[in-house]
Amino acid sequence: MRKCAKLLAKNHYCISFIESATCGYLAYRFGLTPQSGKILVGGLVCYDLKVKKNVLGVPHKLVKKHSPESLAVTEALARRAPKLFACDIYVACTGLLKRGGSETKDKPVGTFFYSILYQNKIYNQRCYCTGTHQEKLDKVLKKICKTLIKLIKKH
Repeated sequence: MRKCAKLLAKNHYCISFIESATCGYLAYRFGLTPQSGKILVGGLVCYDLKVKKNVLGVPHKLVKKHSPESLAVTEALARRAPKLFACDIYVACTGLLKRGGSETKDKPVGTFFYSILYQNKIYNQRCYCTGTHQEKLDKVLKKICKTLIKLIKKH
């Protein structure tokens, strides 16, 4: 996490988050870093489906076809983030932190999706995290940070 924040600051990049299952945790953690004033623009929690549809404009057909917790919907969230925030990197995250979502045998609780919009390209990931709620949140944060570091170093 610290390494990621330092790399963002070093490259003069700012970041924003569109979060569902993580409920603002990603933005919160970035906000705790010493670099937060330089790198964090903001975030939006779209836990309720109405926020995804009404605020972010995610089409009902897309949600119905793929579910609110899916890579397709997560990518749509990331692609809509520039309408809300002006920054260099946009991260969207959905998933199943606990029971009661769109879980299936192929998409169990602990499945997360994240999409990163960086330099006009989208990078989609799916991951599975185990443990307590807190452990799952920390694991998905770590995975997102690793992906961000890899993307920034690549470019």
